[in-house]
Amino acid sequence: MTENELQREILNLLSHIPNTYCFRSSSGLIRTEKGNYFRTGKRGCPDIVCCIKARFIGLEVKKEKGKLSAFQKQAREEIEKAGGKYAVVRNMEDIELLISKL
Repeated sequence: MTENELQREILNLLSHIPNTYCFRSSSGLIRTEKGNYFRTGKRGCPDIVCCIKARFIGLEVKKEKGKLSAFQKQAREEIEKAGGKYAVVRNMEDIELLISKL
């Protein structure tokens, strides 16, 4: 399963949990018609941002051997300092376990 497929599966699962808000975030560069670039989002932002049971959670979806970039590590640190939760999710079992512990 690719990271994109796993993201879709996770969003589908989260959409069935009452009182849950979530979205797939994305950041990167977009080229305008004039040839300029502008950055969307914040570098390192988790793939999925959600609020479940009044808890802010950033979900970074990675393949089995995928590693966090320096920007993703910084985002994790900032989210946790702010009182949120950050989790690396590699399969559906990871997200199901996370949800069960909330």
